[in-house]
Amino acid sequence: MGTVNFRGTLIPVNGYWNEGAKQISFDSPYAAYSGNLTMFDDPTTRIRHLVLSGQVTMKSPSLLAGRNGTWVATTDTSLIGPAVSNSDLPPVGAFLTSNILHSGLGR
Repeated sequence: MGTVNFRGTLIPVNGYWNEGAKQISFDSPYAAYSGNLTMFDDPTTRIRHLVLSGQVTMKSPSLLAGRNGTWVATTDTSLIGPAVSNSDLPPVGAFLTSNILHSGLGR
């Protein structure tokens, strides 16, 4: 349970995390989401990339109610502790997000 800050408005969310399957699902007044959370550590830059990818379905009162599709979101955080080994490569969006956030553009 928690909130998401969407353009300055706090929106309540309820969700569930399945550690074994690395799957996450959550529900808000505007959308329902189910997908995977993947983590990619870069020990050189000490950055942990987090990538959500899965299916989203829009609900009323959203202007897009009834529509569904694939949603991918990336973010990153400082890597604390040892890097977690991962054989997969993250989507290019993870690196793009990191470059924008950490290149001094102030975004």
